[in-house]
Amino acid sequence: MSQICPISKTCACRNVARCRIQEAGRLFLWFPVPHTLTKVTSYLEQFALKYELMQERPGLSLNCRTGQSLEIARNLAKLLAPRELKETQVLFIRGTTQPQIHDFSDIASLQRFIQLNQSDWLVEMLAAERFISYFQPIVSINDTSQIFGYESLLRGLDEQGNLVLPTPIIELATEAGLLPQLDQVARLSTINQFSRHQVSGHIFINFAPTSLYDPVFCLRSTVEAIDTARISHDRVVFEVVESDSPQDLAHLKAVLQYYRNAGFLVALDDLGSGYSSLNLLHQLRPDFIKLDIELIRDVHQDLYKASITEKLLEITQKLNIQTVAEGIECIEELNWLRERGANLAQGYLIGKPSAVPTTTTHYFDPIALTIASANSQVVEQVQHQSESERIVAAVTQHIRQSLELDEILQTTAAEVRQLFEVDRVLIYQFEPDWSGLVAVESLAEGCISILGFHVMDTCFQSSRAVYFQEGNTRAIEDIETAGLSPCHIHLLRSLQIRANLVVPILQQERLWGLLIAHQCHNSRQWQQSEINLFNQLASQAAIAIQQSELYHQLQQANQELQRLACSDGLTQVGNRRCFDHTLKTQWQRLAREQGSLSLILCDVDYFKLYNDTHGHLAGDDALRHVAKAISQTVKHPADLVARYGGEEFAVILPNTDIERAIAVAKNIQTNISALQMPHPHSDISEFITLSLGVATIIPHSQLSPETLIAAADQGLYQAKAQGRNCVVQMDCKDAD
Repeated sequence: MSQICPISKTCACRNVARCRIQEAGRLFLWFPVPHTLTKVTSYLEQFALKYELMQERPGLSLNCRTGQSLEIARNLAKLLAPRELKETQVLFIRGTTQPQIHDFSDIASLQRFIQLNQSDWLVEMLAAERFISYFQPIVSINDTSQIFGYESLLRGLDEQGNLVLPTPIIELATEAGLLPQLDQVARLSTINQFSRHQVSGHIFINFAPTSLYDPVFCLRSTVEAIDTARISHDRVVFEVVESDSPQDLAHLKAVLQYYRNAGFLVALDDLGSGYSSLNLLHQLRPDFIKLDIELIRDVHQDLYKASITEKLLEITQKLNIQTVAEGIECIEELNWLRERGANLAQGYLIGKPSAVPTTTTHYFDPIALTIASANSQVVEQVQHQSESERIVAAVTQHIRQSLELDEILQTTAAEVRQLFEVDRVLIYQFEPDWSGLVAVESLAEGCISILGFHVMDTCFQSSRAVYFQEGNTRAIEDIETAGLSPCHIHLLRSLQIRANLVVPILQQERLWGLLIAHQCHNSRQWQQSEINLFNQLASQAAIAIQQSELYHQLQQANQELQRLACSDGLTQVGNRRCFDHTLKTQWQRLAREQGSLSLILCDVDYFKLYNDTHGHLAGDDALRHVAKAISQTVKHPADLVARYGGEEFAVILPNTDIERAIAVAKNIQTNISALQMPHPHSDISEFITLSLGVATIIPHSQLSPETLIAAADQGLYQAKAQGRNCVVQMDCKDAD
């Protein structure tokens, strides 16, 4: 081949070619849109570089002297937007020959072209196979002296034999298209070195699914190496890194199925660090999951991490999936995970990675934690605890029975009033401007209510905020003898306050509010033990409040994750997963209620011609406009607009008969027509149009949702056969 830096579409696992782009030759560039071509030609003309335009599509070619092609490519990278950099295609031909047919398989993106030609050190490392595997022990979490297996961790070696950490290696290999070569070298290195040490237990091997074009071909050498080393297949666990964001889920499933068919085990690595953790857990159903180090770090004292990790452990226990907690560095993390049912442990507390696998690990005795969990940090009773500690524990249990803020505050006020036998207990909450109001109140008979009382004290921040932020308490035995100003005494009398005790509710260093006890009719001498107990209860209330706020933040985050999981990234309408779930749910509901369910399938007419004419960027914009126009047609909250695939959209209409469904379909046509998006190569209109198939059914248990889909799809097929830009109804009432 003429080009020396191949990035072919066939498996290149064993092909590590050195780049000779420093030689003279001809550089060919193809651009995603004419706008990009204009920017590049302006740059070339600015530096008097001669070029030849291509007629078939936006592109050009130019002769380059030795080393000039890479210089031009780097300068263009500064000029183009990131998407243009990825979508601009490059071919470099050495010498003066014209490209042949076989050369076009070597076309690469401009971004990859640059990275590959800056990767000489990595190419040399791959060619010489200068890599070593380090092994980190994975142990039973209940008996850390029992080694379950080892994770293999890749390290590079420079020309002097010094270690090169994996991050720069993997980043450059990914950008330069060398991941297949790196992935294979890493797998074979792991297997050879692991077998040489002859240790027992499992071996966990990372792999990049996007680096495998054909599982059977690409993994043949891996399986042969495992068999040659006489390692039993059920001892080998292949880890797919979840944050690798595989674009082709079907391909990933095929890779894992190949592993499973060969008797290997599968792990989902770094759960919680990537873009679709729960979706991949559902789709791949691994034998192991590895909880990401960022979730494990300080999990015993981070309520947010604790809530997420507890839920993940609950899910995996129900699904009988073993969990490996990565990155454990302290005994508190180990104990927290042990108490919540994690299976295996890995981290510097257990053992550091080493070139020679360690065969012994330390046994850590279980240590009971005083805080049981992030969701219910109830102080547990221990032997010989004092009376006040038992009271705090009992009251705390009542406070923590809910995660709703209003219930927490009300329970706190009621419990404290009963415990201290005072006339009134209230919780005063501050606003950002230091005004505030009485948010909650517990009141004895004969006392007036001040619930909702609002105070705007402009001097509070300067006079008393710092005092309470430092955790100080204020106790007044009798307002008449406390030396208060006359206006202050008048205010307290009007609120029916004779004695009070005020302690701060702190959220770290933030003064969230005040917990206040009132005697309404008589003075009271506050004992120091009462003040101390009052402070402890305020601290427990503060923890419960923070827990509630974090819980609701987690709920909001989960709702946003759910929205993103069900949303099409391009058009922002529902995605195929959302469509399938909604159709199934509505089918089951309407089967019980015997209501009508309608479905409209829409397809943009001659969309491939539109893309070929205007480019994929314009095509994406067109799909966004179409999705918005369809969404504006749908009025009822239960209706759903989803991207069914490519340029095809679906509209689910629960409780909608065929007449109303046809009316919706025609309104969709009207809205699309109003967009007047030019489509000069369409055979039926100068603007973008839709073909639509409509079907309605009353669901029942003898049928499935596929019956309705098939009918609507048949209607769409007939709409296209009848000339497109029309609505065709299919009757599926008699489907069986």
